[in-house]
Amino acid sequence: MDIIIILFLFAMLFFFTAIPIKIGAHILKIEGATIGVCFIAVVLSIIASILVALFIGEGIFPSVIAFIITGIFFSWLFKTNTVTGFVLAGISIGVQLLFTFIIAGLGFALS
Repeated sequence: MDIIIILFLFAMLFFFTAIPIKIGAHILKIEGATIGVCFIAVVLSIIASILVALFIGEGIFPSVIAFIITGIFFSWLFKTNTVTGFVLAGISIGVQLLFTFIIAGLGFALS
C-alpha cells in the first residue's frame, strides 16, 4: 500500500512540475522539449531555489533571484535565447498556478 501512495505522490509531483514546462515549451514552439528535458529543468529549478534560500534567505527578493537563475537554466537547457528562457519560466509558473486553482476549485487541495 505504501508503494501505491509513493507512486501517486511522484505522479502528482511530475504533473505539477514537468508538465507545465512541457506546456510552456509547446506554447513557445521550442524544439526538443521532451519530458526528460523538462524533468531535468525541474531539478535545476529546485536546485536554484534551494541554493538561493540557503545563501540569501526567503522572501520576494530571493524569489526573483531564483526566477532569474531558473530562466538562465531554461535558456541553456532548451538551447534558446535568454528572453525565451525567462518567458518559459514565467509560463510554467502560470500553468502551475492554474493547475493549483483548478484542483483547489475541485476540492482536492490538501490543507
